[in-house]
Amino acid sequence: MQKRTKIVLSDLHIGTGHAKGRPNFFEDFVDDDRLAQLLGRLSQQLGDEDVELIINGDFFDLLKAPVNGLFPEAITESIGTLKVELCLRGHPKVVEALRAFLRGGKARRITYLPGNHDMELIFPSVRRLFSKTVCGAENDERMRYIVDRDHYRLEGGVEIHHGHQFEALNAFDFRQLTLEKGLPEPILNLPWGSLFVLQVLNKYKEERPFLDRVKPFWPLMVGGLFVDTRFTARALANIGYYFLRARASPLWRRRRPFTKLSKFLLNELSFFEKHEDTAQRLFKNDPSLRAVIMGHTHTEMVRTYGRGERIYVNTGTWMPMVNLSLGNLGQSAQRHYALIRYTDHGEARVSLMRWHGRRALREEVTF
Repeated sequence: MQKRTKIVLSDLHIGTGHAKGRPNFFEDFVDDDRLAQLLGRLSQQLGDEDVELIINGDFFDLLKAPVNGLFPEAITESIGTLKVELCLRGHPKVVEALRAFLRGGKARRITYLPGNHDMELIFPSVRRLFSKTVCGAENDERMRYIVDRDHYRLEGGVEIHHGHQFEALNAFDFRQLTLEKGLPEPILNLPWGSLFVLQVLNKYKEERPFLDRVKPFWPLMVGGLFVDTRFTARALANIGYYFLRARASPLWRRRRPFTKLSKFLLNELSFFEKHEDTAQRLFKNDPSLRAVIMGHTHTEMVRTYGRGERIYVNTGTWMPMVNLSLGNLGQSAQRHYALIRYTDHGEARVSLMRWHGRRALREEVTF
């Protein structure tokens, strides 16, 4: 029996790249070489095994990919395609690493499950562009996309979620992924959190590049009132204006009812959840589930339940992050991925792996 392995990567947040001597404040990915090293090393080790690379959301950060210097909230298929093209063009080493991975064995494939920062992958032309760039053909059996549901179920009771769907702030409406009525062409039916990034965070990113690298977000704002008063007051005023504007906008107001507002705001104020409770609910509701893998929260972790027969893994993020919660206080710039190895009996063994790679002797400082 051919050995089977799954590799799960999430939350790389690849943007449009850096030009030499011209830092891009909207680009958070600087690990092109380390990603190429990781995929090359795994490809070499796994040889002719059946290997699937699962991209579990936010591989691209399309919310911070400007179009002609702007961040439109009405994202059409052509705008989404342009964003991905700019990201691919800005990271040729990533593209070549993916191509080399597929060439590395007879049974190689890539599965892409979009997250809340790369929702544009629901558009067919965006998927065709990514497939053609990586595989050489717009329709290639080695490339698969999960765009009709929020999870990917594997053999052996393994379920993969990006994690945004468990938050009212970031959840997609799978019944209506695009808005079409009264519009010249369909646009993405963006969740609240995406509109917040486009219209608030991006506005201040050049002034305070660390804004989206700190979690939870709201303690940063509270502390900022004391140590960065003028900027924080201006930002909070803009946040208030944003919510009022979005609720009054003809484009979004039909989707933003004031009913159950208190519950919604509590969810918004939490900004990022750890999702251990979510994993436990999933296990409770499905006795056949043995492993849950998520990303999204930007906090890597492993939790086991029962007598260790069930496991929850979060792959964290490749972005440098500062965590203000007491349980994970400090700065982190580590790179993780999940590894699923199948035994001859079809049992899935899930592990969280940390990739170090070869450290560069020097690197450009971007902020």
